[in-house]
Parts: sequence; C-alpha cells; structure tokens
Amino acid sequence: MHSDFELKVLSLIGSMKNEIDILKEEVALLKNQLQHTQPDLASEVDKLSINDVRDYIKSQLFKLNPQLQFTNGSRSLGKLTISNGENTIDRILIRTSKSFREKEGYASGWFTFNESLLNKYDLYFFVVKDFDNELHVLVLNKTEIQEWIRHKTTDSNGNYHFYVNHIHGKWIDDREGVYDCSRFYNNWGVVEQLLISKECD
Repeated sequence: MHSDFELKVLSLIGSMKNEIDILKEEVALLKNQLQHTQPDLASEVDKLSINDVRDYIKSQLFKLNPQLQFTNGSRSLGKLTISNGENTIDRILIRTSKSFREKEGYASGWFTFNESLLNKYDLYFFVVKDFDNELHVLVLNKTEIQEWIRHKTTDSNGNYHFYVNHIHGKWIDDREGVYDCSRFYNNWGVVEQLLISKECD
C-alpha cells in the first residue's frame, strides 16, 4: 500500500510524463513542418554569386550605353572587363556583401580589401544585397577610393574595412566616424568617363 505522499508523487510523475510526451510530439511536428518548407531557401537567398553580380552590373551599364562590351575578366586582374570597342577597363575590383543589420531594418554591407590593391585597380564596385534581394552598387574610380580611404586606417594586416549602410536615403560608412558615400551610389557615369580618359592616355 502506497502512502498519500507516494501517491501524490506518482501522480505528479504521471502528469509530467504526459506533458513531456505532448511536448515531444509538438517538437516533432514543428521539425517536420520546417523540413517541408523549402529548407534550403534561406541559404539560396543569401547567396550572392559573382555571375549574378556581373550580370547586374552589365545590365545597368548596357542601359546607359548599348555599345559596351563585356568579358568575365581574368583571375589576375579582375572579374570583369568593360570595353567601348576602342578602350578597355580590365583592372576592376568587385566586392560583394549581403546585408547584415536586419534588426535595424536597413540595407548594409561590409567590404574589405588590402592596401596593396589600391594601385592595382582602376574601377571599384561595392555591391550590397538587401533583405528584398535587390542589389545596390557603389561605383568608384581610383581617385574616389583614395579620397574615401583618407578617412580610414588599416588593421594590423593592412586591410581597409568599409561598413556601408543605407540610412534615411543616404549611404553612410560608419566604420570610422561617419562618411557620406552617397555620391558613389549608382555612379555608373564614372565608367564612361574612365573609358574616355583612356583615349587621352
């Protein structure tokens, strides 16, 4: 014969076991639902392939000048070349970033490159993918990137870091102080200017 205390303990254990079984079923149901709601979708959405970025850059430039020609570039120089038939820009640096400040709710990107690359390239594309999967591009020539980095210092490995954010209609780098880089946003005209200036070289 069990005492009243033992009966209460057994009753509590039975109740807890029932609750644990219910929770296990709910967890199993949730896992099943998650597995059947396109489990790879998030990772696919986050991916930012160089082919997609190149295609976007080409499409934007093609709107301005349908005569432009493109190749995928070379590993040693850059991942894209742009030509107007007479002159070619082949030293192009492309950096990409998905947005990382989701809690704040605005598009943002983090880019790095080493100081040794400053004299290697003539044209720079910083591409941000926002939370709606739209691409945003900052386009700079060598003079403009030099102006930007005057407001920066390198880390111990000689790398420059750029934290760009789209806040209240402006593109701001807030890595070291606040630097307004809005003028580089969709600055596609700099490509045509660079091609023209090559004619004078």
